[in-house]
Amino acid sequence: GTAGGTAVDSNHEHDRGQDIAATLSPLETAISGIGSHDNGGVADLIVLCCPVSAHLALLRRVARALYRLDQWGLLGHGAGTDATRMGSHSNRLPPILIGSLYGAGGFDWMSRIAFLKERPAGFSGQWRRPLGLFCLKAFPYLTKSLKAGEVTLHGRYPQIQAAVSPSNAAVRRRAKVLLDRLLQNEETGKKLEFLGLSGKEELGGDGTCADEELVWRDSMKAIDSHIGAASSIYTANSARNAVMMMAAQSRHHATGKSGASSSAVTASVPPPILLSQSNHLGNAATQSHQQPRPPPSPLLDLLTTPTLSDAADPSSALAFLTCTLNSTNQILHPCILVALFRNPTHPHLSDADGTISWNPNRELTPLPRFYADGAAKPEAGRLITAIAGGEMYFVIDALERLMCPRGYDPITALHGGEPVGRRVMNFLGNSPHDLGERSGLTDFVLRREWRRMFGGVEDEENDYPTSSNATNNSNASNDRQQAYGAKPNLIRREGLLSKLMSYGLSHNARLNAVLSPCIVVQPSQQYKFESSFNTASATNANDNDNNNNNNNKTLEEGTILIKPDTSTRFFSDDLQHGLCIYLGLAELLGFDLERDMKVTLYVVRRLQRWMGKEFVLPDSRDDHHANANGKGAGKVKLVAHAKDVAETSAPQAFGVETIGDLKRFLELDVFGERRTERAEGCLMKSGLISKL
Repeated sequence: GTAGGTAVDSNHEHDRGQDIAATLSPLETAISGIGSHDNGGVADLIVLCCPVSAHLALLRRVARALYRLDQWGLLGHGAGTDATRMGSHSNRLPPILIGSLYGAGGFDWMSRIAFLKERPAGFSGQWRRPLGLFCLKAFPYLTKSLKAGEVTLHGRYPQIQAAVSPSNAAVRRRAKVLLDRLLQNEETGKKLEFLGLSGKEELGGDGTCADEELVWRDSMKAIDSHIGAASSIYTANSARNAVMMMAAQSRHHATGKSGASSSAVTASVPPPILLSQSNHLGNAATQSHQQPRPPPSPLLDLLTTPTLSDAADPSSALAFLTCTLNSTNQILHPCILVALFRNPTHPHLSDADGTISWNPNRELTPLPRFYADGAAKPEAGRLITAIAGGEMYFVIDALERLMCPRGYDPITALHGGEPVGRRVMNFLGNSPHDLGERSGLTDFVLRREWRRMFGGVEDEENDYPTSSNATNNSNASNDRQQAYGAKPNLIRREGLLSKLMSYGLSHNARLNAVLSPCIVVQPSQQYKFESSFNTASATNANDNDNNNNNNNKTLEEGTILIKPDTSTRFFSDDLQHGLCIYLGLAELLGFDLERDMKVTLYVVRRLQRWMGKEFVLPDSRDDHHANANGKGAGKVKLVAHAKDVAETSAPQAFGVETIGDLKRFLELDVFGERRTERAEGCLMKSGLISKL
C-alpha cells in the first residue's frame, strides 16, 4: 500500500514536471535549464549585452521569468512543495547574478522598477533562491564596427570596475569568480575591482574589498576548491535534473505498469553533465552534501561580520550611482552631434532637424566621420569641457555630500571616466570638489539641507554666499548673483582643455574611421531648393506650391543632404538615459538649470528638437508648458514638467522630485523583496502581539 501510494505521488510529480516544462518560455527554459539542449541546470549568470535604453524592457522580461520560476520552485532548491523547507535549503546556495556589461542609465534604478512592476500578488516577499545584481562601469572591450556584420576588437578596457548588490563579502566573491571567468581576466591579466563604500581607498571607499582580496588570495585557496566543487555539484542537481530523478523514481515504483513513455524532461540515464562531472568529482551521492568549509579565525570574522561600509549602503546604491554618473559616452556623443550637424552659414537649415550638406567626392568619405570630423570642430571641445569639467562636477560633488557618509567619496574619486584626464583635472585644480567649492553650489545645497534638518525658511540674503569683494549692502545682492552658481572662467585653463579635447578625439587612431549616424535626405522627395547651393534654403515638401517647382535648382554636383539618425543609441542612450539624468538630479538639488546647467540644457534642447520630443521644457520664462502638460501652476520645473520626461531615466520619470524621495527610492530592494512587510507579518503573528 505504501509503495503504491508513493508511485501515485511520483507519477503526479512527474506529470506536473512535464506540464511545467511545456509551459516554459524560451527565457524561462534558458534560466532554469529544464528542457535545454545542454542539460546545464539553473543559470549562474544572466548578462545583458545591450544598449542602455533596452535595460528596463529586458529586466522586466527577466523579472517575469524569475517570479514564475520561483513560484514553481525551479530556481535550484530541493524537490517538494514546503516553502519553508525549500527556503531553508536555498539559502545555502550561491546567488544567481543578473547584470549588465555597461551600467550607465541607473541600472539598479531600472531593476527596482522592473521587479516592482512585475511582482505578482502571490509573491511571498522573499526569494527562495538568493539573487545578486551587478554592472560594469565601462564596457570591457574596445570594439568598433565600420561595416554591418563586422566588428573589430581594438583591445580591452584598461580598468574593469563593477558595482554589486547586495553589498557583502559572499556576493562580491561570487561575482569575482563568475566575472573573472566570463571576461577571461586571468588569461588577459585584467583585474576586477569593486566600487562603492567598500571599494579600495583610491576608489573612494574604506578598503574593505582590498582586505577581502588579500584573504582570498593568500589564505583561502582550499576554500576556493570547495566552492568550485559545491557549485558544480549543485549544477548537476539542478531543477532540470530533479525533474528527471522524479521521473526515474516514478518508473521504479510503477514496475507493474507498462507502456510508460519518455518525454522531453525524462531520461533513462543521467544527463551528460552528471557523467562528465563524475569523472573528477567522485561519487555524486556522497558529494551532494559537501559545502564550503568555514575558514579559521580571524579570517572567519573578517568574511562574515558586516563592515560599516556595507551596513551604510547595503544595496550598493552609491556604487551603481558611480557607474551612472561617470560614463563618458553620455557627454561625448551628444556634444559632438550638436557640433557636427550645424550649418554655420545658414543655421536655419540645421536648427529644425540637424540637416547639413556633405560632398563625398570632396571630403573623400561617404558620410562625415563622427570623431575625425565632428570632434575636430572647436564647438565640440567647448561643449564637452563645459559639461564634463564643469556642470557635471557641480552635480556629483553636491550629490555625494548629501548621499555618502562623511569621509567617503566613491563618486567623485572616479570623475571624468579616464584615469589620465582625471589626473590632469586634479592637477589643474578642477576636481569636482574644487568646482563645487568655487561655484558655491555645494555650499548652497548643504544650506538647503540644514534648513530641512533643523528648520527655518529660505533666506536668500544669508543662504547664498558672497564674494570677498562685496563692500556694502547696495551691491551685496548683485555680488551674490555673481559669486553663486556657474559663471565664466570657473574652469581653470578651460580654453586649453577644450582644444586638447578636440584634438585628442579627432586624432585617435582607434576612433577616426567611425562614421556618423546619418540618414541621407532625398531632396526630390523632402526638400526644395530655391537658389544655388551656397544660398540654399530647405522647406518641407508638403508645404511646396506646384507653381514654385520651376524655380527649384539642384545642389552642387556630388553634394547630398544628410541629417542625424535619431533612432540610434547616440540619442536614446546618451540623451534620454545620460544627460537627462544630470538635469534631473540638478533639479532635485535645487539648481537653477538655466544658469548652472546652461550648456547641458542647450545640448538637450537642441537634440530633443531634432527628435520631436520634450525631455525638458523648451522655455522656462512662464509656466504655460507645465499647465499644458497637466502639471498644474506653480514654480516651473524644467524636467519634472516636461511632456516626455517619462521616456528618460531622470528621477522625475519615476516620481522622484526631491533628495528625500531619492533616498527613499534607493531603500527599495532591487529585486522586489518586502523585508519590512515580512518582519511586520512575523511580529503580528507572535505570541506577545496576540496577547495584547
